[in-house]
Amino acid sequence: MQALRDQRLYRSTHKTFAEYCKDRFGFEKSHSYILIKAVEIVDNISKNVPNWGQNSTEVLSIFPTKESQVRPLKSLPSAELQRKAWSKAVEKAQGVPTAKMVQEVVNQLKNQAQLTASENHSCRKNNRIRFVPLENPRIGQEVRICKKHPLFPQQLGIITQITNNRSEIVEMKNQKQSQQIELKDLEIQRIVDKNGKVSQPIEGPNYTPGSGIEWYVRVDEETWRRLDRYAKKVGTATMGNAIALLLESEDYNL
Repeated sequence: MQALRDQRLYRSTHKTFAEYCKDRFGFEKSHSYILIKAVEIVDNISKNVPNWGQNSTEVLSIFPTKESQVRPLKSLPSAELQRKAWSKAVEKAQGVPTAKMVQEVVNQLKNQAQLTASENHSCRKNNRIRFVPLENPRIGQEVRICKKHPLFPQQLGIITQITNNRSEIVEMKNQKQSQQIELKDLEIQRIVDKNGKVSQPIEGPNYTPGSGIEWYVRVDEETWRRLDRYAKKVGTATMGNAIALLLESEDYNL
């Protein structure tokens, strides 16, 4: 039906797709769109289809057998969540799940997403991002020079080399040059709760007054080095711009 609609093959016998569906299949055009959408979701599920069998030697690919089993998945915002929901429903049913089982799993995923969003909002509301003294420097860390520094007060940079236990080489963001800065003059962003407890930044978006939205993502040192080399190669001012260019060049369609 999708081919008939997109390629307009129905025009050989009918003026409209709606008339063709009514005469050929006996249902309205809206039902055709429902079935087309269901097939798209099944195709998505097939990319990560769960397997289940009565014993270790029997492996079955579990696909939906009715459109009603697929219908609850339409309300999920991403293909990844659709696959996750179907996998959980299959695991729960130990076979092909009913539409009711799929709906229950979809509701659980939605409730979890709402709870996580609420917790993150509460955390950002009750905690504040502060710059605190850096104690354990690592290559790739984003740092700020303290405001009492005589030459580079409150300049942002990234640690590119640890020279000794008292100072590090910091590549300045704005000046595009490296300077040796003593450890006592370096600060790092951390979350400080209302009781003064310091914790790691939350991965994801965090709002910093004066700076706007910043993203915190933890990566290993080798990944950071590769991204840093790519940023220098393409000549971007920030790592974020480099990642954006990389994603666009790979056409991830995100």
